[in-house]
Amino acid sequence: MQAEVRELVKKPLSEAEVRALAARMGGVRELIAPKRKGELGSLGEAELVKHLAANPNHVRRPLIDTGSQLLGGFTAEVRAALEKHLKK
Repeated sequence: MQAEVRELVKKPLSEAEVRALAARMGGVRELIAPKRKGELGSLGEAELVKHLAANPNHVRRPLIDTGSQLLGGFTAEVRAALEKHLKK
């Protein structure tokens, strides 16, 4: 498996990329970094898309695209899904 690393601070996501990732993650709110959820909770979806594109440090990381699914963060659940994918 080959990995591609993208540093979001150096190459932020476009609004179109945020929307596409949000569609795969179950909504744009799933892309918010856990520490930022409280301060961004009042924004609507369109505002969140613009905000996350303009503020890459507020995007949940890492985002891991296995090809079949998009995983966000590095929780125990994400690690388990990634290990399962790597064993295939």
